[in-house]
Amino acid sequence: MSYAASAALQSAVFHLLSNDAALVALVGSAIHDEVPPGPVSGTLVSLGEGEVRDLSDASGGLGDHRIAVAVISDAEGFAT
Repeated sequence: MSYAASAALQSAVFHLLSNDAALVALVGSAIHDEVPPGPVSGTLVSLGEGEVRDLSDASGGLGDHRIAVAVISDAEGFAT
């Protein structure tokens, strides 16, 4: 199983989100590796906890990695 890759994967996803020009145009620097404490002001993007499922077999270790990406906002309604 490859739990060791979880931190590197989460770091890579965070780096990609933080350097995405379209996302940064929408939320600025409000991209976090976890939900910041306290009330939300504006809109932010946060990585949730990672989950790894063991998919190892006789050929070797393998894992299914899942990371939640949440968009949290104090805005009402939906943008159209």
